[in-house]
Amino acid sequence: MSLTGTDSGRAAAHRTGQPRRPVIALVDNDRMALLALSSLLTHAGFTIPWTAQLGAAAIQRCIRERDRPDVLLVDMALTDMTGVDVCRAVRRWTPTLPMIGMTAYDPAVYRDAAITAGATTVIPKDDFDGLVAAIREAAIEPGTDDSGAETRAPLPHQAATPRDPIPITASRGPISRHNGHDDAGVIPSVSSASSYAPSSTPRADAATPARSFALSPGQAAIMRLYADGRSTDEIAATLGISKGTIFSQVARVRDKLHARDRDEAVALCRRYLRM
Repeated sequence: MSLTGTDSGRAAAHRTGQPRRPVIALVDNDRMALLALSSLLTHAGFTIPWTAQLGAAAIQRCIRERDRPDVLLVDMALTDMTGVDVCRAVRRWTPTLPMIGMTAYDPAVYRDAAITAGATTVIPKDDFDGLVAAIREAAIEPGTDDSGAETRAPLPHQAATPRDPIPITASRGPISRHNGHDDAGVIPSVSSASSYAPSSTPRADAATPARSFALSPGQAAIMRLYADGRSTDEIAATLGISKGTIFSQVARVRDKLHARDRDEAVALCRRYLRM
């Protein structure tokens, strides 16, 4: 039987008797960030069998035991869903897999929601030493046996839940292997992020939903101009869009940030997105 990805690295270490390099996987919608982090972390002594740019692709990889890493690094602001959604979905399928959130913004924005969803912590992307230290702590060898099989007890803030079927649809998305070849196969993805939520239990964040700072480029441009003190008329002229479009996008931003009004949304963007 041939071994690929995560399994092959574990088997090689077992045969040679050498300390095994921790196996990690990354999900980040920014391709350049993936390339940079992969290079740095490989030089830091980690094995990276795969990376993904879509949260759904990373979830599917973690569901398959042969592809499951020792530690999963999750960007908090993805394209198809939030990093919190990824952590919540992965945790349902593997109660013991350590996950570490990473962000280019203020980690405090995401930390509580990410930890509730199953992550151990959230680290700034520019704190590379902190990221390496968190990975090493999460990948301590007592978590696996000599064959690489999981032996960790469920993380203290999480318990296994019944695995309800996950409705998936076939869609193509960016996911890479680090053997020099792209994975050109069809990547299963969920029809919506909420499909991963347990059907028999209420969402943990239903009472106090977490803010999401995953703004679209258009929303970010509008909020940045408001933060600069521009009027709605000036923003419409600058971006070449109608005031109705601006009001609609601001309403969506308010929903994401759970802001009472536009001024509070602008203040939150100034504070956490450094606008």
